[in-house]
Amino acid sequence: MNGVCVRWRGWLDLERLDGVGCLEYNEERAAQEDALLREQIDRYNQRLKEFEDKQRGYRPPDHHRTSAAAAAEQDLEVRHHHLHHSAAAGVGPSPLQRQYMKLF
Repeated sequence: MNGVCVRWRGWLDLERLDGVGCLEYNEERAAQEDALLREQIDRYNQRLKEFEDKQRGYRPPDHHRTSAAAAAEQDLEVRHHHLHHSAAAGVGPSPLQRQYMKLF
């Protein structure tokens, strides 16, 4: 009965392992548990908002891309640029450059 506010009512004979019982919903305890849960969620949301506000102060303007991803993209653009210039000069890409082009 995890997460449910209930009360067990009944009797048990421990010698015969016999008895009668039932579970009753405890509205008063459920209201208390609900209030505690709502307070906990409000505190969590407040801490999350404070954390996000704090993180916003540390992020660069282009925060959706990591610096490693931006560096990798820039490296790829430079290699692509060099491949075009070597082809325009009448020199084809080297076997290593061809293999690199196949990978990307």
